[in-house]
Amino acid sequence: MQSDTQKGALRWKGVSAAFLGGQAISTLGSGLVQFAIIWFVALSANSGTSMMIITLASFIPQLVVAPFAGVWADRYDRRWIIIIADSAIALVTLALMIFYVFGYDIVWMIYVTAAVRSLGGGIQSPANKALIPQITPKKDLVRINGIYSTIENVILLLSPILGGALLTLFPLWIVFLVDVVTAAIAVAIMIALPIPHQRTGKVVTALGIEPKLKHGSAWGFPSLEDAQIASQVMDDDAAEGLLADHLPDIASAPPESVMTQFRMGFLYVKKNHIIRNLMIIYALFMILISPVATLMPLYIRRHFGTQAWQISATQTAIFTGMAIGGLIVSLKGRFKSHLKTIRWAGLLVSIGTLGLALVGLMETPKFVFFVALAFSLGMVVPFYTTAVTTFFQERVDRSYHGRVFALLYMIGSAAIPLGAIVFGPLADVFPIAWLLVFTSIAQLIILLASVKAIPKDFIE
Repeated sequence: MQSDTQKGALRWKGVSAAFLGGQAISTLGSGLVQFAIIWFVALSANSGTSMMIITLASFIPQLVVAPFAGVWADRYDRRWIIIIADSAIALVTLALMIFYVFGYDIVWMIYVTAAVRSLGGGIQSPANKALIPQITPKKDLVRINGIYSTIENVILLLSPILGGALLTLFPLWIVFLVDVVTAAIAVAIMIALPIPHQRTGKVVTALGIEPKLKHGSAWGFPSLEDAQIASQVMDDDAAEGLLADHLPDIASAPPESVMTQFRMGFLYVKKNHIIRNLMIIYALFMILISPVATLMPLYIRRHFGTQAWQISATQTAIFTGMAIGGLIVSLKGRFKSHLKTIRWAGLLVSIGTLGLALVGLMETPKFVFFVALAFSLGMVVPFYTTAVTTFFQERVDRSYHGRVFALLYMIGSAAIPLGAIVFGPLADVFPIAWLLVFTSIAQLIILLASVKAIPKDFIE
């Protein structure tokens, strides 16, 4: 017979597997639609202005809604936030599909759909990141975050391939239908999953059905029973903090406004020097790595040629490397030190960026070296992002998870557009290879500064 510990382990693993599987299905559908939307605008409008509009429609709404989303993820049931956001995205896609079936293929509808989908994604992402430590034991966070990273990167790799195949074989509305179906599957899984409530720790489905299995410490979220037992052996402050997670849920919304609560989250980060410094380092690092993403097609054109397969091969190498890197992280399961992993991964990213620059500075650059470096750089990225995510999941107070991950989401979403604004015009003045030399050196300086930004006596 299985022990209670074994049953608890099977319970959280089953819930995590179902959650990740549902999100993978939903994300794949979203990736297909995103590819289809860009493809439609490019062919129908054939305008740089139209591509700018679709890019802004896909990025700006999620940045605007992120502060609210972080507060909602801390105030309300995260599972229902994910369900509502996914359902809203599916409904607007369903509406667009119906319009297309009846022959209304107007470009502005695509813009509106992209904006609504961006809003939904901006609401859903902080809730997703905050839910993972709620259902995952602390010792397994690296593994689950690694799997989550692998799923995202595999989908980035597969979306253009599958999207292109679907658009070749079927009309555009079929791609929209696929997204609606995948979202429905993900929502059904979320409704049926037994998940500990973020305030009470009570394990129920979305409909309030409580499974017969008793609570156990195998969950990421400690049960009320665990908190009561711990209060007998902990010091008063620690026991009070653990029991605070299990105070009765308040039906009415907190009196503070959304923006007030978001500012509280911002102040929480500001006052916690380690979290604040790491977030600043993360923001600067993301901006400095953005030229690799935004200027890659232009870099290839200037140094290697104008053939489309070269851009495709480079992007495939990066995404394949990211998928493999995420898989390695998930198999590894744990980092001895998240901070050391962040620093080593950051060092390898800066070296990889410098390598890409040096290949471009060669008199006769070899494209095969460039692709190999792109693949290697992609492999390192999941180590960096997973270590950052897990560090915040473990170090940030649970009541601030939503708001802190909203800040991280805003940083990640803003990095590429901001990088494009800063480095795009510079690419018309300076060789891109030298811009990459500059960003790689700046990354190294930030890494050296990060040593002083974290106190020497800090213990993970």
